[in-house]
Amino acid sequence: MKIDIPKTVALECPSCNSTGHSIDDNQITTCGSCDLKLHKDELIEQNKSNIRSKINTKKIAEDLAKTLSKRFKNFK
Repeated sequence: MKIDIPKTVALECPSCNSTGHSIDDNQITTCGSCDLKLHKDELIEQNKSNIRSKINTKKIAEDLAKTLSKRFKNFK
């Protein structure tokens, strides 16, 4: 059974909801639409609800439990 965990989540600009960003050597992101500048960590913080909505931890836990149960079914 394959456990479906998203590998990427598009971070949205908190000002205009654009997902097109660039990042410089100092980890400052710049929105491609409205030119809002945020530190990478602040952009991630602003997107926490978006990140959480894309990662269904309950489903991941259920899939993992099923997989482990099948793999260790005959283990005694």
